Amino acid sequence: MLMGAVTAQSTEMQWLEGQLRPFKTDQAFIQSYTDRSQSYLYDQALAIIAFSRSGDHVRAKQLVKTLETVQNPDGTWYFSYYLDGKSPHPSEGDMRPHGAIAWAALAVLTYEKESKDRSFQNVWKNSLTHLEKNIVFIPRLKQHGLRFSSVDNKKTKWNEREVAALEHALDGVAAFRLAFILSADKRWEKSQKQLEDFSVGLWDEVDGHFWSGVNMLTGKINRSEFYLDNQSWSVLALSHLPLKEKFQSALQASCRLSVVSGNRRGFSESRSPASQQEFIWSEGTAGKALALSLQQGQCGDTKASHYMETLESMKITGGVQYVDRPQVPDFSDSPSVAGTVWTWFLRHRINPLGV
Repeated sequence: MLMGAVTAQSTEMQWLEGQLRPFKTDQAFIQSYTDRSQSYLYDQALAIIAFSRSGDHVRAKQLVKTLETVQNPDGTWYFSYYLDGKSPHPSEGDMRPHGAIAWAALAVLTYEKESKDRSFQNVWKNSLTHLEKNIVFIPRLKQHGLRFSSVDNKKTKWNEREVAALEHALDGVAAFRLAFILSADKRWEKSQKQLEDFSVGLWDEVDGHFWSGVNMLTGKINRSEFYLDNQSWSVLALSHLPLKEKFQSALQASCRLSVVSGNRRGFSESRSPASQQEFIWSEGTAGKALALSLQQGQCGDTKASHYMETLESMKITGGVQYVDRPQVPDFSDSPSVAGTVWTWFLRHRINPLGV
């Protein structure tokens, strides 16, 4: 543990408990941000993992039962839900990204592993079966990639069915790997290996980092965007593979996204046209610091404890702000489930994408 484990754990987990919103009998959503009446699927998954890993299986089960209730017949979930169980999707755009779905499956599997409760196997099996169907061969890469989504969101300028993202593949690796470990079903191992190969295939030997994704029709790798999580999560999701030199190089490459703001040290999300303003992103900072800590690395003279101090300074009533300043487009500066849970992961050196 990095610092003040007992007190800080209580603060972070108590704040998380306070974000639970009753749904149906013995069910709950997690409210993702204090200023938004929504629960994002990814945040529901993070909360399940945190409660499961902390031993609070009662609260974890409430969240898992909600996932069972709102799961679509094809095994998918929508990107987000209102706290009454309705969703802004598909009316505001059919958003069913496979990364968030993989995280939800991983969360249910983590709950099963920690609690020994096998009553939700149909939930994770349905979602992994859906993901399995969307792992398709990319001829020009001679690899199998996971479609960004099974449906095209007509409100975006690109076709989600034609893109495979590294981040989603890494999420899938973690979910399929845990499914195989718990069930010994070779079917899940096959999908795990396919997505591992795809992920490693996005390694750039010259630049020393992973690229973000590929056009599945042309095989063209997206080299115009560089995202923090692609490097951090590659280390976390592929930690069982003998890739230590690649991991160290990838983490050093993403040190370029470091942000210093007064006494705070952290990381921004990306280096891309969409990210022009420097800000400290709590979720990504905690994930990057965790990966550095597990690989015994650091960016310059900044130690993992410095990042924890930054995250502590971003707390409001126990919850960690998502970003450290207001009016950042597409980001909230209110306390967030993602920032708080990843801070808890960092404090306890818990790799949610590992087994």
